Amino acid sequence: MESGKGYLSGTTWEVYLYILTSGEPVGVRDIWRALKLSSPSLAQYHVNKLLGLKVINQTQDGKYVAGEKERVETLRSFVILRGKLIPRLVFYGALLSGILATYIIFWPLQWNFRDLVVLAVCIFSIFAFFFEAYNQYRGLKRGVQKV
Repeated sequence: MESGKGYLSGTTWEVYLYILTSGEPVGVRDIWRALKLSSPSLAQYHVNKLLGLKVINQTQDGKYVAGEKERVETLRSFVILRGKLIPRLVFYGALLSGILATYIIFWPLQWNFRDLVVLAVCIFSIFAFFFEAYNQYRGLKRGVQKV
């Protein structure tokens, strides 16, 4: 996909996120009901914009799915798990939390310089990963997204 092809924002972005996380093909009326839009024609308008940008595809039965190959640049740092968008940084923070827990459980703490450095670096890193993941998730709900 060529860079700078278009931008998604507002309701069009919400429609795209709904189609992406739905897990199954959705129709215009499904989108209209789920997002509480004023009319089905408004949902169709946003779907047509997404079709024009080639980020969603229409199935043979007239429903819509997110394109497998085409993905909005912003979502590359997210994983879809059971219909929820989760920042990848959450998994890195969880991995580091597990490593810290293993260190604390299996290595007797002597509170020497090495233990203090390991604890400080791990706690700071875990905080940084989760804080950045939170900021990524918050940024997902607002702003203009490049397609």
